Amino acid sequence: MQDYIDKNQVEIAPETPVNESRTFYLPHHVVKKQKNNNAKYRIVFDGSSHSPGYQSLNEVLEQGPNLLPEILATLLRFRLHKQAIICDGSQAFLQLTLSEEDRDATRFLWFRTEKDADGKTHLLNDILIYRFSRLPFGLSPSPFLLSASL
Repeated sequence: MQDYIDKNQVEIAPETPVNESRTFYLPHHVVKKQKNNNAKYRIVFDGSSHSPGYQSLNEVLEQGPNLLPEILATLLRFRLHKQAIICDGSQAFLQLTLSEEDRDATRFLWFRTEKDADGKTHLLNDILIYRFSRLPFGLSPSPFLLSASL
């Protein structure tokens, strides 16, 4: 989470939402990936989660058309020329800025953090309301928005 904060990908949400009808709190959980003796943790946000009788955030968002070309045709065209351009798409969604009026749909709760003199981050007991300022992974329109921006 501290990485999201340090990179300005999330921000503390204002007490009063910009648009009350567009406010949603994303549930999340931590996933641990064990590799050798090192454990890596990442936070997974669930835009498909919903309470009984209510729609999820992904159900109310417009998904948009699939703009990705056919994979087979792309691979065949890739071999036609001597040079090709590739890029690293990791963190690509988080490079797209959410408009101010849409940020409250990506609210979530997290503990306040504090860094000690050694630079280690510690969780404190009070809870803050954050929201994404960038496009999070896991929302139904995210692939379309990324493709459209390219």
